[in-house]
Amino acid sequence: MKAPPSLRHPLIEWGVVLILMSCLYMRGIDQIGFHRDESHWIATSAYFEAALDADFIQPEWITTNQLSPGLKRWFLSKIPTGLGPLEPPNDTWGTYYFTLTQPPVARYNIAIGRRLCGYTVKDLNPPWRFRISESENLAAGSMPARGLLHSARATMAVLSIASGMILFALVSASAGRMAGWIFIVLYAGSPYLLVHLRRAMGDPSLLFFTCLAMLTGVLALQTWEKTQNRAWPLFWLALMGFCAGLAGASKLNGLGLAGAGVVLGWLIALHPKGFATRSERLTFAFAASLVVMMATALTFIAVNPFLYPNPLARTRAMFMLRISEMSSQSQNPLWGMSGLEQRLAIIPRRILEDYALIHSGLINALLGSVGLAYLVRSAWQWLIGKGGSPASPVLLMVACVSVLPALTTPLDWDRYYLFPIVFLSALIAIGLGKSLTELFRQFRSESPPS
Repeated sequence: MKAPPSLRHPLIEWGVVLILMSCLYMRGIDQIGFHRDESHWIATSAYFEAALDADFIQPEWITTNQLSPGLKRWFLSKIPTGLGPLEPPNDTWGTYYFTLTQPPVARYNIAIGRRLCGYTVKDLNPPWRFRISESENLAAGSMPARGLLHSARATMAVLSIASGMILFALVSASAGRMAGWIFIVLYAGSPYLLVHLRRAMGDPSLLFFTCLAMLTGVLALQTWEKTQNRAWPLFWLALMGFCAGLAGASKLNGLGLAGAGVVLGWLIALHPKGFATRSERLTFAFAASLVVMMATALTFIAVNPFLYPNPLARTRAMFMLRISEMSSQSQNPLWGMSGLEQRLAIIPRRILEDYALIHSGLINALLGSVGLAYLVRSAWQWLIGKGGSPASPVLLMVACVSVLPALTTPLDWDRYYLFPIVFLSALIAIGLGKSLTELFRQFRSESPPS
């Protein structure tokens, strides 16, 4: 099916997508319900200034958010060296709760947005304290000022608009422009996404760098398919590793993108064009894997001064703290999911019904399955050199490393379903778009000539 004449020019089409996304994502930011974690993300955006200014004066809350005695003993028993002193006074990039709980790139993004709006470290709130009441937190100034909160959320909205436009391009490249437009409707019209992709938290930053990683992955496959020049795919895979490092430095689960990059390197090596011998294929595959992993690791470390003294020990400590926190949080009956039976009862309902734009599990499962079948077929066709879009294997690989970990979490928290909802929307758009395109094609072929 042809696009309307007014939308056939790419610049006009992209302009319409940008205007539509901007109208929906930039409007009503102040009406989003406040999440107490936003207080933490905004407060810790001070790490941006700390990373740039050698004379940075740390705010008072840094020395009042040390690890509990029990957690200190636990860390010392597991990681006896490499964490530095665990007792206050501690410097800005020392080992304490806020340097362990999240890496800093999402905080940097929030800081860039607030600084553009004129907010400095002096304007920041202290982090929300969960062990005291809301009224006490308000009295302590832990609620960000309205303008500060707006600026941080607006930054996340801009990143989410960019993510939506990249996903529009990838879905369109994989399954056609109709599928791309259906995806935009699902992405821009989703109440769930309009909340979680505009809050001043780490998820919008994680999704943005994930989308950039997918874009560079597609360019790696595309340049190989067109030129068989081995340098260009390695260049784009290195950039994919760079984006994976930034995604992981936004939230730790973003590091899984490096695995997708490694798989894409092997897919290039298995492609029928360009390699004369098996030895050449293996050499390229291992070189691509090394490039992706090194670019990811170096980027992840470079943007986080906390890791500099001992990257391995301190990265391990960050993962250990998150696992410990999730284990403790899952004990709450309102949050935790215990046992396979409970997980099978909750997770499909959340993804296919509660948080989907169309609250019909049957329709979403059917269209998503059609979209998945098409995506797998298109990816296979690309791999064997018989057509298919390079966007298809990229969407599949990144979906696997992003969605599957989200499904294994022990916590039934709404924001943990972000990647499943985004990629389900892509599959639904592909399934519906391809089905409608085929129906229109059949209708036109059967219609008598006028």
